Amino acid sequence: MKRFIATSVLVVSAAIASSAANSTQNQEADGLSCSTRVKVAGVREEYEWIRAHYPGANINSQSLTECGSSPTDELNLTTADGRDLTIHFDISSFF
Repeated sequence: MKRFIATSVLVVSAAIASSAANSTQNQEADGLSCSTRVKVAGVREEYEWIRAHYPGANINSQSLTECGSSPTDELNLTTADGRDLTIHFDISSFF
């Protein structure tokens, strides 16, 4: 039982550390340019990020492009207050 608890603690600790690293990177990344692309692990995460950072935004289009030689998803959206933005997502981890 002690071994199970110790293993569980290690697994949870690793998950928290990984999540914290991604959270820190994405706090610095606003996605407004190629150099500040938001790293994501899948398309669903792109939409979740937009909902979290731009509540009420309407996504107008999505396109696959490149920043340098890295695959990038660009989502064009209109924010709830009427601003038109293009958000860049780094999809190199799965594309």
